[in-house]
Amino acid sequence: MKINVSIIIPVYEAVNTIKRSLNSINNQNIDLEKRIEIIIVIDDGKNYKNIVPKMSKNMFLRFFKTGGIKTGPGNARNLGLSKARGEYIGFLDADDEWSENYFEKMYEYAKKNGLSFAPTRVYKNEKLIGEFVGKNKKYISINDIGNIPCSFHPFVKRNLINKFENYRSQDVYNTAILLNKKNKVGMIENEYYKLNLQKESVTKEKGFSIKIDQAYKKYQIKSLKMKNIKVSKIFALRRIKNKKYIKWAQKNQKSFYEYLSEEKNG
Repeated sequence: MKINVSIIIPVYEAVNTIKRSLNSINNQNIDLEKRIEIIIVIDDGKNYKNIVPKMSKNMFLRFFKTGGIKTGPGNARNLGLSKARGEYIGFLDADDEWSENYFEKMYEYAKKNGLSFAPTRVYKNEKLIGEFVGKNKKYISINDIGNIPCSFHPFVKRNLINKFENYRSQDVYNTAILLNKKNKVGMIENEYYKLNLQKESVTKEKGFSIKIDQAYKKYQIKSLKMKNIKVSKIFALRRIKNKKYIKWAQKNQKSFYEYLSEEKNG
């Protein structure tokens, strides 16, 4: 059976959110001739089979466990990649959502170009606090990844994607590697990836900024060793912005994305 797209969802402590995430896939306007597998990679040892919604006829749920507890999203995504059968790979986090026509636009663009991106909109309590796109809204470049330090979640042809690292922001590093090869990639219009800030969001963890800086430093050094100068530069820029956030956070008890939104609008 041909699978057009494999959607990989790492799951950790997502009992209260995964149904909403899956329903955002269920509610997509998708041609029924397309076949989609949704790979749920469980990293907290819990049983999610009884709490997920029934999926549309052309969507197939597959469940896998990492074999540990909190082994990390990089490890979970790698397990999902090893099980994926789709020609194209998409990503969704277990507390986020897609806008209504996100899938069709992302898939069609990826078929033409091997890779597609959408704007990321960040919501807190269903209130939009920021939209993040490239400097030119029509496309995203590797320089944007340095200047706009949030996560973007691509659709990508299977043979183009790299194994994920097991550090923080491993999705950002993979995006940088992809864009380093492509220079710039068009962004779909009028649709978006919806990032939902939770009380337990990673960006609110104690010591988050320090751990992020450590990860950025690893990517910066690794990129220099591999002579990926542009990739190294964007993580240097991210480290600078992260240090600015640390100073800002001492006066403002708000999340990193709220900082980005205020900085952008201010």
